[in-house]
Amino acid sequence: MARKVTGYILSFLLLVLLLTYEAPDRSSWTTWSLPLAGTVIAIDPGHGGKDGGAVSSDGSVIEKEVTLAISLYLRDFLLQSGAHVIMTREEDKDLASPEAERLRKRKSEDIRNRVKFVNDNSPDFLVSVHVNSIPSPKWKGAQTFYYPAFKKSEEISYLIQDEIKRVLENTDRVPSKTDDVFLIREVDCPAVLVEVGFVSNEAEAKRLRSVDYQKAMANAIYQGILRHYAGEKPPTAP
Repeated sequence: MARKVTGYILSFLLLVLLLTYEAPDRSSWTTWSLPLAGTVIAIDPGHGGKDGGAVSSDGSVIEKEVTLAISLYLRDFLLQSGAHVIMTREEDKDLASPEAERLRKRKSEDIRNRVKFVNDNSPDFLVSVHVNSIPSPKWKGAQTFYYPAFKKSEEISYLIQDEIKRVLENTDRVPSKTDDVFLIREVDCPAVLVEVGFVSNEAEAKRLRSVDYQKAMANAIYQGILRHYAGEKPPTAP
């Protein structure tokens, strides 16, 4: 008889626990599993269409192809974390009108249309992806650039640069403040431009062509953005 009474009591207590238990707020689940939920991020793969951008000495690495590949990998990383992502292009094209036939006019129209596209969509942040090139083949290493109108631009640029150093382990460059990059200067949101490497350096051009390197670079940019939206402050910013 005592065993039956004990069993009834345990069953009753279990029922009370089930009835009074409060499930966690589902919104907190979303925040925990999707850290970028509600964040709108714009990605700008540099160049495109008739404007190929910088090209390696052997012609095998073209800037517009590298920037698009890295940007698409970055897009996928951001989407998996809940961000809403907009892109100035998702294929090999520019944003100039068909009537703009001369390359110089196309470039001017293209960059202005990129600014308009970004501003019309009002993102929280913009990252523009480019490839560097100079006459000397000795220079290498990825680097971030920011326009100082927004403190957030500086902070994210330092976090992205920190992740590039950590993930790729092939650069000691630091972020650079600039006021002569039209796109990141003219948009109405915090923005960073990432030069993902020097196509003029033979060894780095080879890496830029590698899918593994492209994914690693996209991941480094993503991790830097993620660290910012997690509330982390850059340890090395002035």
